[in-house]
Amino acid sequence: MYICDMDLSAHIYYLLYKYDCITVPGFGSFLVQQKAAYFDADAQLYFPPSKVVSFNEQLQSNDGILASHLATSFGQSYERAVMDMHQETIAWKEAVQKDTLRLPTLGTLALNTEGKLVFTPESGLNFLAASYALPEVPAQPISRTTVEQPAKPPVYFELDQTKSKRVFGYVAVAASVLALFAVGSNSFLNQQADALWQTEQSLRETAREQAALSVYDLGELPTLTINLPKPIPVAGFHVIAGSFRSEANAQRLATSLQRKGYNGAKKLGQTPQGFYQVSFASFPTKREAYNAMSGIKRDNYPDAWVLKK
Repeated sequence: MYICDMDLSAHIYYLLYKYDCITVPGFGSFLVQQKAAYFDADAQLYFPPSKVVSFNEQLQSNDGILASHLATSFGQSYERAVMDMHQETIAWKEAVQKDTLRLPTLGTLALNTEGKLVFTPESGLNFLAASYALPEVPAQPISRTTVEQPAKPPVYFELDQTKSKRVFGYVAVAASVLALFAVGSNSFLNQQADALWQTEQSLRETAREQAALSVYDLGELPTLTINLPKPIPVAGFHVIAGSFRSEANAQRLATSLQRKGYNGAKKLGQTPQGFYQVSFASFPTKREAYNAMSGIKRDNYPDAWVLKK
């Protein structure tokens, strides 16, 4: 079995916690998919939510994620990172033709009888950061025993039925009298409230009629003209030509591209990782940026890629 002696698989492992798809140009893509929590009846265990990894040999186009990460991690240019990554994929292809290719922290790749790559992930992998370090929970059986009925409480004394009925009769009569008194009081208060409301309504109608007959002379008001500036589209999509740690090298490439006819070429601001990226041109929409990238790649710049910033 061949064991890859470079750390490209470790960088893929790290990026799968941030992205759902990491593409190795010319080789394939590693993808993660959400898996809900589930119960294993045989093991009597509850497993937390997770993200499982798979491999797709058909997705081989360079999306720039892995190359940009390598350039940042090793302090090199984007072009150099692409070249190093290409050398590693050549070694992977040669190894998988001979035997099973083991990628540490990811799994193994092998050819089936049809010559297709088959990926087997390592057991226990979970790329869902929210479930990090969550263990399996054992199922706790629920005991369903019969609840004993409490014994009948003892009787200490009994009321005389004749006297109790007489007391309840007195209470009922008193309650009826209080209810009639409350109904009469509420009726009187409601009549007073209705009379007050009608008086207020009459005063409001009189005020409205007086306001409608009044005339206010405000004179001629000046015409107010407001000229709003036209919104300027923000160029947030850039077709990237290269990435440098040295600001001087980045400016040198931007000047060279301008001399070659790329009038929109410029050096972008420094990234949080300390790199200076150079763009061929900048556009307000993704479609315009990708259309321009297609033409730039035909101009012998195959490693051009689009950055949203």
